[in-house]
Amino acid sequence: MKKMFSTLLALIMIFVLAACSGGNDKANSDGKKSDKVKISVLMGKPEIAQQFEEMIKAYNSSQDEVEVTYIPLAGQNAFEKMSALYASGNPPTIIQMGKEFFTLKDKLLDLSDQEWVEHALPGTTDMVVDNGKVKGMPVTVEGFSLLYNQEVLDKAVGGTFDPSTIKTRDQLKEIFDKVAKVDSVDGAVHISPMDWSLGAHISNKAFTNQTDDRDMRHRFLEELKAGNVDLGKNEVFTGWLDTFDLVKEYNVEKDAPLAPVYDDGPLALATGKVGFWFMGNWALPQLKEANTDANFGYVSFPISNNPEDYGNSQISIGVPSYWTIDATKSSDEEKEAAKKFLNWMMMTEEGQDWVVNKFNFIPVYDNFQSEPTDSLSKALMSYMKDEKGLEMMNNYYPPDASKNMGAIMQKFLAGEIDKAGLEEEFENYWKNVK
Repeated sequence: MKKMFSTLLALIMIFVLAACSGGNDKANSDGKKSDKVKISVLMGKPEIAQQFEEMIKAYNSSQDEVEVTYIPLAGQNAFEKMSALYASGNPPTIIQMGKEFFTLKDKLLDLSDQEWVEHALPGTTDMVVDNGKVKGMPVTVEGFSLLYNQEVLDKAVGGTFDPSTIKTRDQLKEIFDKVAKVDSVDGAVHISPMDWSLGAHISNKAFTNQTDDRDMRHRFLEELKAGNVDLGKNEVFTGWLDTFDLVKEYNVEKDAPLAPVYDDGPLALATGKVGFWFMGNWALPQLKEANTDANFGYVSFPISNNPEDYGNSQISIGVPSYWTIDATKSSDEEKEAAKKFLNWMMMTEEGQDWVVNKFNFIPVYDNFQSEPTDSLSKALMSYMKDEKGLEMMNNYYPPDASKNMGAIMQKFLAGEIDKAGLEEEFENYWKNVK
């Protein structure tokens, strides 16, 4: 028995020693130990996943203190992934958040003392201030609306297409008709049926166009939650739905509207198979990959036939997401390593090169040394300069709104429900928000 006990004790000691040699002490190929602090990043933009992983590799090889790993969404939406990781007791060190911030803000680190805060452009951190503490680092500025292929649109109009000529639904229909007649195209517009595109981005116009008064727009969402809004009698909402119905009619994939995957969109637009695609500038890497020579721009998504109606000549622009740091499970060393990585990405010349030239992000800091030179980014910055940006109300949706409203809009695209059915299901969703 004593011999068995001694053997067992020896085995236990081996396991203990093995465990103690783990953690941040990792053996290198030359047999030496590494003292790198390991941190993980959950990044919710699959369209730049490859470039982001390449940046991480470059960062890891550039210094000896921190090792960063990337956590993919793996088919889940961002909120589902975050929630699952927190429930498992193993959240990422760094998390890219949008509207999820309002649910998880108590779990996040105060970043008010970081260098980048004083360089962030005015208003870009307002959404992530909690009790006077800045808890999120702005990622970029994004704009979404109907993207267009300049060459296709020039052919359609027999000259140089001017996006400012689209201010009404009838004008949008007219240009759809012209594009559809271009010999080389398959159809006027491509609609990506992913719930996040439909439920967050296309739906945004139904809410942000309600009024030019920010407080009133947000009160409208609260009235929806309280069940005090009849969407069928709301002029802006029904106008938005009429325009969505128009886009549905001209959708190149209308015979199988739920079949396309994300990559079909940039390929269709960049190669000139369609003239329009509803999406945002985050798609630029895929557009450039499909056609390096093509030029792109934005047109609005008008919800009426009055060119003077609020939002009819504007596109949705804003900071869609923020880098945050977990404060619940991360060690002090991990928190500091995370801060170091984020500052490297946004505050150093090398990091900024990745952000602007590889991710095609538009800087939201006043110390960036370069700006994007591509046509789509220039078009977005032109809307910003002309103050033709609409608030991203989708940043203030409940965490599950994109998924739920997107599913309702998918049913409408597929002809499973009509306009009245969509209005009713939207109302029921908002009345039952938890």
